[in-house]
Amino acid sequence: MNDTKADRWPLWLSFPVVALLAVASLGGLLLPVTYGQETRIRAVQYIGNDVGNLLFIAPTLITSAVMILRGSVAARLVWMGTLVYLVYDFLGYSLAAHFNSMFLAYCGILGLSFYSLIKGLLTLPIPEITRRYGPSPRVKAAGAILLLLGLAIVFHWLGEIIPALLAGRVPQSVRDSGLLTEPVAVLDLAFGAPACVIAAILMLRGAPLGFALGPIVLTFLALSSLVLVPMGIAMTLRGFESGSALSLIGLVIATCSSVLIAVSLRGGRTR
Repeated sequence: MNDTKADRWPLWLSFPVVALLAVASLGGLLLPVTYGQETRIRAVQYIGNDVGNLLFIAPTLITSAVMILRGSVAARLVWMGTLVYLVYDFLGYSLAAHFNSMFLAYCGILGLSFYSLIKGLLTLPIPEITRRYGPSPRVKAAGAILLLLGLAIVFHWLGEIIPALLAGRVPQSVRDSGLLTEPVAVLDLAFGAPACVIAAILMLRGAPLGFALGPIVLTFLALSSLVLVPMGIAMTLRGFESGSALSLIGLVIATCSSVLIAVSLRGGRTR
């Protein structure tokens, strides 16, 4: 890849993003007052999420950025998928968590990740990605499974929301959160699931954009699912029975998504 210095500034922003991510996560883990206004289950979920961000997200962002600087095309897609996760995750922190001492860190992570992602999308080398990871049966198979995962996200939330609407009550997840609505459902139904479906359709149709969006969306899906594992463990340790199931679901989806990423990017052509 022929990156210019002007194209590389989003990569260097990965370092302050990780620094802010460490501050926000450690603040949540070490300062009990950070989530003092949340409901008990919500506070535990944030703590698990903070652990996941430190263990999985920060290393992935830094490693992929360094690999891009060394010329890796595949790492660029993983890096952008990690940025998608950070935008998704910190929209939740910034808009759903009660105001706390980490608020400016949340905003910083969200803003830097968003503008880095936009710059990355604008400079995405679609022709080169198509040449390396172009049409193949394995990419179409990955697209088909991604489509099923996207639809599964929709049906998961509709399975909770529609019965609640028909019964004239608020969904249990909203009552548990102590918030006005369920922000994760908003993000999944408005952005996450549609992104999975759109990327999957493009992959199935063999559209050049699909060869780039597919691994990006799969990276987002893998990371957002992987973070559910420490979240579920934290819930289990605090006595919430649903924690074990959450960890298992997150691990299964993360593993499936990681395999699909490897399938989509395997055997990239260099010429």
